[in-house]
This record gives sequence, C-alpha cells and structure tokens, in this order.
Amino acid sequence: MTRISSFVRRGLAVSAAAVACMACTVKEDRMECPVYVTVLTDRFAQQGLQDGTVSFSSDRLLIRDEINFLSYLRGGYEQACPRDYARAAVLAGVENSRLSEENLFIPTGRQADLLWAFGASFSAENDAFVLDAVPHKQYCLIKFLFDGSPTAPSDYPWRFRLLADCSGMNIYTLEPVEGAYRSVVGPNAVGEWYGVLPRQKENNMRLELFLPDADDASEGRADYVLDLGKAFEKQGYDWRQEDLKDIAVKVGISEAGIRLTVQEWEGDDHYHEIEI
Repeated sequence: MTRISSFVRRGLAVSAAAVACMACTVKEDRMECPVYVTVLTDRFAQQGLQDGTVSFSSDRLLIRDEINFLSYLRGGYEQACPRDYARAAVLAGVENSRLSEENLFIPTGRQADLLWAFGASFSAENDAFVLDAVPHKQYCLIKFLFDGSPTAPSDYPWRFRLLADCSGMNIYTLEPVEGAYRSVVGPNAVGEWYGVLPRQKENNMRLELFLPDADDASEGRADYVLDLGKAFEKQGYDWRQEDLKDIAVKVGISEAGIRLTVQEWEGDDHYHEIEI
C-alpha cells in the first residue's frame, strides 16, 4: 500500500481549500453579474395596441425605449438588469402625459390618456428571467348623455370641467400620484362628449358646468359645481380595480335645477342608474 507523506497531504488540503475559495468567489461574483430580463409584450399586441414604451430601472433609470409591439411578438424585449433588484414597466396610449424617471404626469388642462400599463418589481436569480406583461386599464372613460343621446342640442351653451386630486401614476407600481387634474370636455368631431379621468386614490372629483369665455374656450365662470365623487361613490366605483370601468353621466337641467346621474357603462346601452 502506497503511503502519502504528510507534506503531500498538506498540499492536497491547501489545494482543496483553494478550490473551495475559488468556488465561493465565483458565486459571490455572480451576484454582481447582470441578469438578462425578457419582457413579453404579446398581450399588448393582442389588446390591439401597436406602439408603446418599455422602461427598466434599479436605483437609476437603466433604459427607456419606444417600441412597436408587433416587432417583439414571441421574442420579447430583453434588457440586462442588476441581479438583486430591478423594476420594469410597459406603457401604451401615452399622448398627453409626460414621463419623469418613475412617474407619469398629465399637464394641467390636458385630458388624461387612454392608458394601458404593466409594472413590476423583481429580484431575478436566474440567468434568464421572463416577465409576462399583462396590460391593465388605467383610465375611466366618461360618456356624457343628454336626454339619452351622446350629442347635445345645437344650442347647448355649456362646457364641462373635470377636476380631481390625482393627475399622475407611478409606472412601476401603477399607484396614483397626487396632483391637480383639470380637463375640459366639449363635443368631439362627431358631436359626442367624452371625458377621461386617470386612476384616483379616492372619490374626490368635481364636475363644473361653465360658459366659455370668448377668448378662451377652456375658461369661464362655473355656473354649476357638482360632487362627481359622491356620485361615483354611490355607484360603488372602485379605483383599486386592476382594470378601471367606464361610466356614463346623464346631465339634465330644468327649472328645478341640475340633475346628475352616474351609471356603469360597459360599451352598450344597458345601465344601472343611480341619481343624486
């Protein structure tokens, strides 16, 4: 039987320790290596959305890119991210809003966008990490009705102002951000009246009816101020839903004053009316 000298045994022990140390070092170094994150945007394309914004950040903005969803079908958008913590967002429908590093803001006087969004925070330990970006509806479309019609009489003098307490959204958490929201609603090209509210924290909204100034159609003294939030609350409107519902508002003016009716609108003519 061959004997191993103590010198050799000591050498083997040192070598084993060195290998173990190297393995540990490699493992620790991998925590500093990026992970390649793929965001699948197919569901945005399936929703009929064509163009959008992809954003990645960690403790800083990593990348923000304008993309066409059809160009990334089945392949997804890939980005190197820190292994310990990162965030991703996909947005579609951004027109009037402005993007900061992590928030989307609607400038005063502009109407909220018909915004669809996905946001996520993650810690990716796998070398290839995949996020399935599911778009969620971040706006409430308000359809104004006049005696059941979406068009007002030709001599209808008033315009509407929508006022609310939140005018922004964190693009990674999809939480509303406080700020004065103010937009004007009048007839569109075919005479129909639609307003848009961005996601809110609470039902703190007002609706003003005003006669436009000759010099500025968005200005004018309010003749009526209605508690739109109270009407939403009576309807049981939930701003915490992943996909916000649309609402129809019936406005009637008579000698007795003004009446506001808010009702859930699912794109058809079947409503459950609640009057205030």
